[in-house]
Amino acid sequence: MAKNLASQIIAWYGDQLDQHIYDAPDAVRWWLQLGFNLTDAKHTVLPDQGNYRFGQTATKICLDAVTMALNDFSEATVTSIFMPSEPFIAMGVHPVSAEAIANFSSGAHAERGFVSYAEESGIPETYCSYHKVLMGMALSGVLEKPRMLASCSVACDANNLTFKTLAKLWDVPSVYVDVPYEISEDSIMYVADELRGLAGKAEEVFGRKIDQDALCTAVAASQRTLKLLAGSPIQRRDHLAASDMGNEMQQALAAHLALGSPETQRMAEQMGEDFAHAPSYNGLSLVWVHTAPFFSEPLQGVLNQSSTAQIVASEMLFDQVPLGDETPFRHRADKPFEAMAERLVRNSYNGPAARRANHILELCRQTHADGAVIFCHWGCKETAGAAQLIRRTLERAGFPALVLDGDGCDRANCMEGQLSTRMSAFLEMLRARQGDAQHG
Repeated sequence: MAKNLASQIIAWYGDQLDQHIYDAPDAVRWWLQLGFNLTDAKHTVLPDQGNYRFGQTATKICLDAVTMALNDFSEATVTSIFMPSEPFIAMGVHPVSAEAIANFSSGAHAERGFVSYAEESGIPETYCSYHKVLMGMALSGVLEKPRMLASCSVACDANNLTFKTLAKLWDVPSVYVDVPYEISEDSIMYVADELRGLAGKAEEVFGRKIDQDALCTAVAASQRTLKLLAGSPIQRRDHLAASDMGNEMQQALAAHLALGSPETQRMAEQMGEDFAHAPSYNGLSLVWVHTAPFFSEPLQGVLNQSSTAQIVASEMLFDQVPLGDETPFRHRADKPFEAMAERLVRNSYNGPAARRANHILELCRQTHADGAVIFCHWGCKETAGAAQLIRRTLERAGFPALVLDGDGCDRANCMEGQLSTRMSAFLEMLRARQGDAQHG
């Protein structure tokens, strides 16, 4: 009853925002800020007890990032999700990504109005919904302009178009970091120089220098965090994670938005501690590939807080993490730009799709996954193009894979019935396969 009432209130709140985007963008901005700030305060005082500590920490990191940026956009930088955050953290600047803003707008049931505004303004219907939400917020005037924009070529083809358009609309500096596909020392040095240029532009825009000691400290925290994350798939194996799709996305966002912060390192530390005390688990274990439609009630009913089928690894949490036999990072925190550059060049989303497929395969192996779900988010050409190669790679190694088409952000663009039917059939197949193995 209480859950239904809360859902109704949130839906009403979203409807009110949608109705006033055109005639009262300032009011919509105020209501969004109020909603996010109240939610942030609630999670500070009363964190979701259904999640482990690491899940609660991830939620707080993401809420803080979005609320701080929206509360004072003059101290914010809008970034693409894979852009290193350490230079901004070292400056005391609030980095916030298109995906984070859109994700929380969707959580407030406010995404549809912004998507519609973007499409009516000429943004193609086939464009990524996360970016359409950001564009709709900007074009409508709901979002005030930040001080600068920062994006990179990993891995989304919408990044370049979105950030070019927003730079022109807002008349703010925009820095684009091009990341070569080839993993080589030359590629790392090239990207390191680009990141130095980004840092220089940020210093110019914000009128203050980046403290080099603070930057090295942030990069050192990033490397400790990634090392801890590298151990978590095996730690999570055969343990009940008691997570949900929304929180899996928040963990992935936290590992990008705030990588280099003490809070994100604490999230990674808590993972190991929480898994060590988690109850044993013998249900179905799934690796989730790409973003997730966290709002889908049929999928929530199957995967959220479930004791029979759970997500044991979300690919986007591990895109920067060397796994298995992958070479550890060579560049240390005392060379911060080279260290950040190596992380970008070696990101599993960068370069050939086979690189990403093999990275996902290693996640499946380390978690002893029963199968994988490859979610093809609307407008993401990178994942759509790689989906069948990833599926074949996993299935050849003995891991069944389901390719699902949907939208991780826009409810209206997600076919709930089809998602439910195909997911249910996939899980039944996995259960039958698990039973055969146990009795074989």
